[in-house]
Amino acid sequence: MAAKKRKRRKQKPAAEHSSASQRQPLDASGRERPGFLLAFPEDPELERLIAAFEAGNYALVRRDAPAVAERSEDPAVREAALELRRRIDPDPLVKYLLIASVVLLLVLVAYAYSHQD
Repeated sequence: MAAKKRKRRKQKPAAEHSSASQRQPLDASGRERPGFLLAFPEDPELERLIAAFEAGNYALVRRDAPAVAERSEDPAVREAALELRRRIDPDPLVKYLLIASVVLLLVLVAYAYSHQD
């Protein structure tokens, strides 16, 4: 039996790795930044959104990220702004679990009331 050959992935040149990780891994207060922020491109409007995201000002990110994505001509900045917006959206699974738990609560309450003696 012939052994299967494994395909190797082409590695990116070192220049691409260094340009993608220009951002400092620690913020101004010395806290570690989320890993996905390190690969974001440099842009003044995006920097404002990143600072708001790190500070916990999600209302600003929710409001301004789509506008930054629309105005930007750079596709990397556009994708980064939309990624920040996606990161603050609730997980769809949590919505379904909340609905299921409310339905279960209503069923249990109805059962308890209907089987009282």
